[in-house]
Amino acid sequence: MKLHHVGIVVKDLASYGDAYAGVLGLEADSGIIYDPVQKVRAQFWKDARGSVLELIEPASPDSPVWRERQKGGGLNHLCYEVADIEQQLRDAVEKGGMVTSGLAPAVAFGGRRIAFVYFLELGLIEFLEAQ
Repeated sequence: MKLHHVGIVVKDLASYGDAYAGVLGLEADSGIIYDPVQKVRAQFWKDARGSVLELIEPASPDSPVWRERQKGGGLNHLCYEVADIEQQLRDAVEKGGMVTSGLAPAVAFGGRRIAFVYFLELGLIEFLEAQ
């Protein structure tokens, strides 16, 4: 298991991207990606050492992150790349996690599957199927 990225909900991709670039020196690592399953627009940003942030903007009021944006946004999830996503989900549930979004192909990752699991102690974790 490897940390892939940190997901942050923002009000506006352009202005927050500019802020992360100006303040922390991050550079855009992707264009803006529309994900119809998650109902978000997202963009990845990377620092000089390769750490990745995913800026997430809800695309509509029925987006899973709409309410979070209305509250001001902020840290949404940590994403871990895993070798066996199905086994990882079984393990997560066994350890008290609640699957909030089951396996689904992700536009941002070329169709690799993702799943979101909420842990009381950890918050929201995204698992990404390894290449």
